Amino acid sequence: MRFLYSMLLCALCLPVAAGATTHTISNSGTSFTPATLSINLGDTVVFSLGTTHNAVEVSQATWNSNGNTPLAGGFSLPFGGGTVVPTATGTYYYVCSPHASLGMKGTITVTSTTISTGTIASASHCKGVAFNVPFTITGSFNAGNTFTAQLSDATGGFGTPRTIGTLSGTSSGQISATIPAVVTAGTGYRVRVVSSDPSVTGSDNGSDLTVLDVPVATITPAGPTAFCEGSSVQLDAPAGAGLTYTWRRDGSVITGAGGASYTATVAGQYTVEVSNGACAATSSAQRVIVYPADPTTLAWTGNIDSDWSTIGNWDNPCAVPSAGDTVVIGPGVTPPSSAPAIALGTLTLNNVSGLSLAGSLEISGDLTLSAGSISLGNADLVLGPAADINGAGTTRFIITDGSGELRLQGIGIGGRTGVVLFPVGNTAGSYTPVILQNGGFLDAFGVRVAAGVLDGGNAGTSIGSDVVGKTWFITEQTAGGSNASMTFEWSAGDELTAFDRSLCYVAHHDGSDWQQLQSLGASAGSDPYQRAVSGVTSFSPFAIGDGGSPLPVEYRTLSAEVHGSTIAIRWETEREINSRGFAVERSRMTQGPWSAVAFLDSRGDASRSAMYEYIDVPPAAGSWYYRLRQQDMDGSTELSPVLHAELGTPAAAGSIAIEAVWPNPLRHSTAGDVTVRFRSPEGGLALLTLHDILGRHIATIHENVMAGISTAVRFNTASLAPGLYFFRLRSEGTAVHSRLAIE
Repeated sequence: MRFLYSMLLCALCLPVAAGATTHTISNSGTSFTPATLSINLGDTVVFSLGTTHNAVEVSQATWNSNGNTPLAGGFSLPFGGGTVVPTATGTYYYVCSPHASLGMKGTITVTSTTISTGTIASASHCKGVAFNVPFTITGSFNAGNTFTAQLSDATGGFGTPRTIGTLSGTSSGQISATIPAVVTAGTGYRVRVVSSDPSVTGSDNGSDLTVLDVPVATITPAGPTAFCEGSSVQLDAPAGAGLTYTWRRDGSVITGAGGASYTATVAGQYTVEVSNGACAATSSAQRVIVYPADPTTLAWTGNIDSDWSTIGNWDNPCAVPSAGDTVVIGPGVTPPSSAPAIALGTLTLNNVSGLSLAGSLEISGDLTLSAGSISLGNADLVLGPAADINGAGTTRFIITDGSGELRLQGIGIGGRTGVVLFPVGNTAGSYTPVILQNGGFLDAFGVRVAAGVLDGGNAGTSIGSDVVGKTWFITEQTAGGSNASMTFEWSAGDELTAFDRSLCYVAHHDGSDWQQLQSLGASAGSDPYQRAVSGVTSFSPFAIGDGGSPLPVEYRTLSAEVHGSTIAIRWETEREINSRGFAVERSRMTQGPWSAVAFLDSRGDASRSAMYEYIDVPPAAGSWYYRLRQQDMDGSTELSPVLHAELGTPAAAGSIAIEAVWPNPLRHSTAGDVTVRFRSPEGGLALLTLHDILGRHIATIHENVMAGISTAVRFNTASLAPGLYFFRLRSEGTAVHSRLAIE
């Protein structure tokens, strides 16, 4: 019988083979659909027909003639259809009996599906090493089919086969297979290929295969694999009889390295290949890090403590920064407590906590402020002629919170002739930079800014209104030859009471007085604000004042002279800004009470000096004390030093005296002026000099003083070292002394 078949209503239906496919044939009018069908042996065909159609197998000749005579032993399905399972290969012809003459007929071609595992190229295979398994198929395989290479046991049996490779497809090919390490070495292994759709088991490869063990390849360091230049680490591979070793660094064979151990002295990725003669294995890479003993680039880690000079606090565990290095203080770590005196190539600060200096820092390359500020304290930050400051702004700048300054070299003709930013401020929340351009000779300029404005520039009393509350101290390395334009910047919060930014100016203290460098004018910008000035040739404290600024009237001379029954009060000013006038006050005692005896209107201005005189007639003889109360246009006042005169007392008129020295003692750090008030005798000249503790002459302070005059003079102590000094007043062979202490 050529077909197994069952009626749709039969009591016995054959089971469908595992992996077989079911195909359906239906009818469309008097035609079978599909009329031509190719299937694999073992597949099932289901006829699903209308109630007026059947399917009857006929001979090829009958089929050709559109006849309907059933084939002996062939399948015959009733009206409505049924199920047919092929049992042999070949082509089968069938018709619908009532409609054969109308051409209602079809064919079923049955083919056999087989898999033949081909010859494997090598008879010996190392575990873990890929090889190819060829195979050839016949018949049709369905989409989604997977071919699987299986390995037998060591006797060639496939009772519990092990999968060693797969390939998706429907045609002949070869499978890449790998024998796993768990397989026991042996000589009787076979390989076969099976499929999933349809399920077909192929023949084996036809000959025994040998499975070989692969040696273990690992690297075990005998010590740390990260070390300082000049040290080493021993790398060990598993030792064994008959094994050979090939060591590689970064993929290249290390000549002469053939033992089970290798001593690494150079950084790189190390591997070792271990061979037993038949099979070889390569280890995973072992990285070796060698830190240079003298690196040129270091990044702060703070792994040990907060000390800049502790080895291990930098990303190189062998060194700390040295001259010319590139240094990075990055985010996410606590920065060094301070930086010592050092000369670096470049410095990048990217830490919001900032950096403080414990010694002067020199940078020959660039300073980059990505986050955080540098606090100078009493140390200088010096940038070389080729150095730039990058990234500075309102939250990233140089904090001049001590006597240290930011100094930039190489500014002027032959160097940097454009504008140069000095990004400074005296506290973390106050950014008050200076922009400087030097059209004169090449020079180095230093800038620091301090809170407040003092009437003496470097010393004296704080000015409380009508100024920006900052003093910019600007220095040049070589005096003379500079011609600078400068722009000062401040915020609204820096302005003191009543400051008028629409009528302001840049002021410069020349060591004696505040000098107005320009006419009144409006500031530029809108919080922050700027005021620019040009043509500056000398440098010292700078400040920003306005039309009502109490930058004080400075006295060039101030004296009280006795002439018979009168006393002449004379004074000369250096310059006056918004001064209304001077009230002359008199008292019997140095501490008052004081009474005004006259008021003289101001005649001077910011560009010239003026001389004044008032003749007073005291009501009685004896000691009289005078002072001037200078009054500004806004009503604010300032007092002069106190003068003393003796009227009508012969004994007093014939004496000399140093009446006062103040301030005394004087702090050397302020380096300010000392005022000396003295009285000369009537009928002779007086000479006031300064001497050191050994009596050596230091300076002549005042000479040729008229007789009977009480005089106050100022003397600048900036050139004096700390120590003890004394003033000597000589007249007509008589001398008096007064001590001055500079701490």
